[in-house]
Amino acid sequence: MSGARNLYAIGVDIGGTTARSALVSAAGRIRRGSIVKHPVDNKGSKERILRDLTAPLDRNLEQARKEGLKVVGIGIGMCGPLDYENGISLIEGLDKYEAIYGVNLKKEFRKRLGLKKDFPVDFEVDAWSFARGEAWRGAGAGYSRVVALTLGTGFGSAFLIDEVATDEGPGVPKPFGWLGGMPYQGGLLDDVISKRGLIARYRSHAQDSKNYREDWDVKEIAEAARKGDATARKTFREFGHLLGENIAPNLEEFGAECLVVGGRISGAMDLFESDLKKELKSIKSLKRIAPAQSVDNSALWGAARMAFLNRV
Repeated sequence: MSGARNLYAIGVDIGGTTARSALVSAAGRIRRGSIVKHPVDNKGSKERILRDLTAPLDRNLEQARKEGLKVVGIGIGMCGPLDYENGISLIEGLDKYEAIYGVNLKKEFRKRLGLKKDFPVDFEVDAWSFARGEAWRGAGAGYSRVVALTLGTGFGSAFLIDEVATDEGPGVPKPFGWLGGMPYQGGLLDDVISKRGLIARYRSHAQDSKNYREDWDVKEIAEAARKGDATARKTFREFGHLLGENIAPNLEEFGAECLVVGGRISGAMDLFESDLKKELKSIKSLKRIAPAQSVDNSALWGAARMAFLNRV
């Protein structure tokens, strides 16, 4: 193996409680045996958190050394707030990662992984990594203007032009192209287009239903809907309607060609897809609406792709 086939980047996805990483080739192939998932004690000390965050990368670098692979950079998608350009954590008041507030993560990662001071380590918004992964290797491949949604604990989103994330221009909300941050009925759209929003909507409809269960999560509501439960089906249909109605103006102004729907709630897309598409059917530029090809690996693809693009 030689030349471009030997070039790899490490793609990293850092969430609230776990860090995942993998060796990804320039062609987008994940190296066999390189996906590493490590728990993160997000309430731990600075030392504990940094040790947890770098543990999977250490294993990737060790595998690369053993297999003779050249690692050209590390791309990291991470939940914020961060000073992404400089890699400095600005997370405070969120009951997680408090101990690394103000820490230069780029410098710490290089030091702990034994890398040179100028070794490329790049950070970006986690939703951007997911979106780029889908635009590169997933459901958005072949489209120039891609909008990707992550529907789960919260409502994440990203706007891409030729795989480059943007938070500027027509239809793109600030900050970071975050649709969930748009105002909605005295709160945020994130309040209703999210796990908590969907569950609250179901509970408001189901109080008088004989099938009502206080402890049901999205999974159980979806299962009930597929079995014909009218209240559960209504909940998902309204979810699709609200989602489409509220993002349609942004997609139209942006000139979106492809909408990718990811996050754990996308596993129930069959229950709200029809209503979502009805709300978006008038957008002439929009050619495709599809679930994410890989909810698990897209963020790794996208983060690694950032590392490659930044080397060009």
